Amino acid sequence: MTSTSLAEVKCTKCKKVYETDVVDHIDLSEDRDLINALKTGKANRVQCPKCKKVMYLNRSIVVNFEPENRIVVFDPAARTKAAKEDFIQDFHSVISFNETLSEIGEETEFLVISKIDKLKTMLDDYLKAYK
Repeated sequence: MTSTSLAEVKCTKCKKVYETDVVDHIDLSEDRDLINALKTGKANRVQCPKCKKVMYLNRSIVVNFEPENRIVVFDPAARTKAAKEDFIQDFHSVISFNETLSEIGEETEFLVISKIDKLKTMLDDYLKAYK
């Protein structure tokens, strides 16, 4: 299931501030129709209601590769080791909350990537394996 949230966006053209739904999480076993948007970087495409300027937001998106027990955070801004470590620490904080989450976390591969080409490759491999 796709999870979205409301985000405040400032148009780069007319400077209007508006709210829009953005994608936070995608479960590939349920949302295959979003794979192309992920591969092209258009999953968080927004359009200004005033001037109609189209923008692509650089936001983190969590991609759940089920049934592979793999969670990938795609964040174009997470280019440094420190930035990636912050996501990994957050993941470990969540899974250490209770015994059930700890067991699931131990069985789950967790990756943080910042390059769209790597995400494309992973998505293509997923599609080949689970058509």
